[in-house]
Amino acid sequence: MNNPRRAFLSQLTFMAGVAALNKPLASVAAITKHINTLHTAKNAVTIYHTNDLHGNVDAVHENIGGLNQIKKLLKNEEINGLLLDAGNFINASNNLAQQKQVLYMMNSMGYHAAAIGNQELSSGEDHLASLIPLMKFTLVNCNLQFNNKLSSLVKPYIIINSGNFKTGITGVCSKVNGIKYNDAIKSANNVARLLKEDEKCDLIICLSHLGHKQEGDTPDNQKLAEQSENIDIIIGGDNRKLFKNAIVHRNKLKHEVILAQTAWNGLMMGRTIVNFDDKKQKNGIRAKHYIPGMPANQCYSVSFSDLQLIKKTPLAV
Repeated sequence: MNNPRRAFLSQLTFMAGVAALNKPLASVAAITKHINTLHTAKNAVTIYHTNDLHGNVDAVHENIGGLNQIKKLLKNEEINGLLLDAGNFINASNNLAQQKQVLYMMNSMGYHAAAIGNQELSSGEDHLASLIPLMKFTLVNCNLQFNNKLSSLVKPYIIINSGNFKTGITGVCSKVNGIKYNDAIKSANNVARLLKEDEKCDLIICLSHLGHKQEGDTPDNQKLAEQSENIDIIIGGDNRKLFKNAIVHRNKLKHEVILAQTAWNGLMMGRTIVNFDDKKQKNGIRAKHYIPGMPANQCYSVSFSDLQLIKKTPLAV
């Protein structure tokens, strides 16, 4: 008998490499966090995603990168999907006005959810708690144990009905000084099981700020994928890695898990489309990365081959 989950990637098509579509991407200006139902394609869920924005609103190299360029990429037609971030969207070195500017920009773009990274917590729990009321998107984390004020504002998961499909979104973060840490992999698996078995989600996404690969037994995105059972997509944040494509891993049940991650400072935006059949079984994935601000049809290899752009945009801690 055919295994419908094994068919998840049977029609996998990776399209990374082109900086822009032949026609403009969709706009998310009309979407707010208060809307948990999206009118999308009847047989697919589309996810746009960023990571490690580091508070960059303006272009970071000539006309490339930053939230303004990502917004331009998204503004010309109505979006049919989710807009998510995997953490470190704030730069702790920026002043309060600059941090608020990032949040207002993300609100205007229609972000639905974001993970918490170390940058969001660098100024303490109370500082982050003071910023959350300004956000029209939800912060998700299931493995850090916050103080009472922050714990009431950060959600372990959210559920969004995207077209015909129920999508569960959770988040995890690596250890942060002064905050109680619960095992990220165990926590994510517990929430994913709840989303799958109790909430009957068709698609489960984990926004992870664990890093792609860590030494020894330290949790990372690869270990999370390999030790999971119900997570379909891990959208990662790690400012030491540049991914030009999505990666496929096998979980404990030998089913496919997609690891999607882009560059830092808004130098890339990812798009992952999950296709479903008439029985709501996943039967295909299309993944693509865009370089905000690049001329239409500019190839990834041309844009990044000499790494000059990367060298001129230093990593944040």
